[in-house]
Amino acid sequence: MQVVVIANPVAGTSHGRIGGETARELLTGRGAEVVLHTTDHPDGTLMETATGMVGTGCPLAVLPSGSGNDFATANGITNLEVGLESVFAGNIRELDVGDLDGDLFFNSVGLLGSGMVSAAAARLWRWLGRYRYVVAGGWVILRMSGQRVRWLAPGCEEAVIDDRFMLVEICNGPLTGGGFRFAPDAAFDDGLLDICLVRTMSAWTGLGLLPKASRGRIIDHGAVSVIRSPDMQFESDEPVGYHRDGEAGVLSPGRHRIRVREEKLLFCRPANQGTEVA
Repeated sequence: MQVVVIANPVAGTSHGRIGGETARELLTGRGAEVVLHTTDHPDGTLMETATGMVGTGCPLAVLPSGSGNDFATANGITNLEVGLESVFAGNIRELDVGDLDGDLFFNSVGLLGSGMVSAAAARLWRWLGRYRYVVAGGWVILRMSGQRVRWLAPGCEEAVIDDRFMLVEICNGPLTGGGFRFAPDAAFDDGLLDICLVRTMSAWTGLGLLPKASRGRIIDHGAVSVIRSPDMQFESDEPVGYHRDGEAGVLSPGRHRIRVREEKLLFCRPANQGTEVA
């Protein structure tokens, strides 16, 4: 078997990081023929690599080494050993590919407070690991006053939902931000995006919801609702902070489209995770 390893030497924490040479040795020891490439691109390694693999017919495998590992964990890749096993298991699944204004994502897109959390977490100490997102989340909630966003179905000029929101998480999978479950029923292969809308609330109420979000119970709150759709539009009169698979940025005022693409990402799952693609 031929395997290409894409390694980011600055990904994750020093404690949990798996170096490219280590990955090559582990895979070679299991009989693979390995080519190693190292990247220092500012985007997340998963998003950067997966974007180039969509539609190629070549499956992607993940050896978890990032800060949050949400995409890997939600696909059953809970540790290095399971990741190695998935490379050789032959359990290739088709996963949905998200699209925000033409840019691909694979796990989630966050707006407003979610975007601010990703930006703040990136500035915190890497040794905190996924707890960077908890610290950043509390910091953002205390400062986030909410922003008006209008949600529209394709071709619809009247708002489906028009309100002020503290944060929005658009989920292809059930985990985001280092283990938060804003859309616990989201599935990578159902052709839908689960859009969790969190309306403006007091800072103390928001802080109280953080533990519920980590357990998947935030949707029980009256200020929270979930839209499930393959294709939606949203617009705002102000710039919108956002993240795309954890990489933070700012969207310009105006209308934006988020959807599921027809193309799929082939992904290597462990042998006990679902069935093989026909």
